[in-house]
Amino acid sequence: MVSNEIIYGELFSQVVGRPETEIITLDQINKIFSNSRILIIGAGGSIGSALARRLVDAEIKDLFFLDRDESALHALALGLSDVAASHSDKCLVGDVRDPAGLENIFKKIEPSVVIHAAALKHLVILEKFPREGFLTNIQGTLNVAEVAARLNAGQFINISTDKAAKPSSVLGKTKKIAELICEDTFFDTKSRQCSVRFGNVFASRGSVIETFIHQITNDLSITITHEDVARFFMSKNEAANLVLASASLDDNGTYIQNMGQEVKIIDVVKRLANHLGKKPNIKFIGMQKGEKLNEELFDGPAQETKYPHISRSIHGYKRGLVNEVLKRNPTNDKEATIIIDELMKNWVD
Repeated sequence: MVSNEIIYGELFSQVVGRPETEIITLDQINKIFSNSRILIIGAGGSIGSALARRLVDAEIKDLFFLDRDESALHALALGLSDVAASHSDKCLVGDVRDPAGLENIFKKIEPSVVIHAAALKHLVILEKFPREGFLTNIQGTLNVAEVAARLNAGQFINISTDKAAKPSSVLGKTKKIAELICEDTFFDTKSRQCSVRFGNVFASRGSVIETFIHQITNDLSITITHEDVARFFMSKNEAANLVLASASLDDNGTYIQNMGQEVKIIDVVKRLANHLGKKPNIKFIGMQKGEKLNEELFDGPAQETKYPHISRSIHGYKRGLVNEVLKRNPTNDKEATIIIDELMKNWVD
């Protein structure tokens, strides 16, 4: 069996059609975070673990990892230091849906920088289970943002997606609302709150690349929704560096990396198959509910930042969104769909 990690490292430039962008250096990271106590929430996932690997060699005061999946924490701890999570005081088990548990953890470790990478991210699955998307992506983000602001964490960085730009799916809508939660004037405290939008992260867990490699190497039909569907891609290193660079920017808002041109998914499949010495058997299955042929990065004007490859999306928000979310408690998927759509209609410009 071909090693996926080797394939991913070799193929990013070939498949995406551009080299990785170096947004921020280790020396810059050291300067930004030298006196920080950093908490990564969702640390066991692909993005959280990429951030952990990027930060573990940096000269920072303290680094903590939180996830609800203790097995993922265990694997992360072993990968970083050969010390099991059960023997590390840096690995914390908790859930963004549990505000009391979050408060206990924040009071214990007193983080100055909080990176929120925990989310439900599978578009098609969330169309079937919108309540889960509401509870994790909206209420979960609010829980973390609120405790970070109330307990005076200096920075809160929320990880979002390009699907939040002019969203058509439950995933995009819940992440857009989460972005605006971070900007609501409910959080007029010393805590700076911002978001970063990712494209498709190459080699992330559950990604389309991982799926295609499985299908190609096992001589299965490669399922694509439409021959013209295209997506923006970024590497895991780029994703981690975008998050870290955003911590040195002054404004609230949402930050996006320039990821070049969208790449047609059919071209991705052909390039992967060619690398693996296989002839792909492509099957078109049709667009799924909530999916777009093309994604967008911005839903308003773009503003330059001090980093040439990062722009700030300028989009309006209305006061009171947080208070409105606090009133909502869907008990089933139908209620969740109605609430999400009402929040989009009434509170998103």
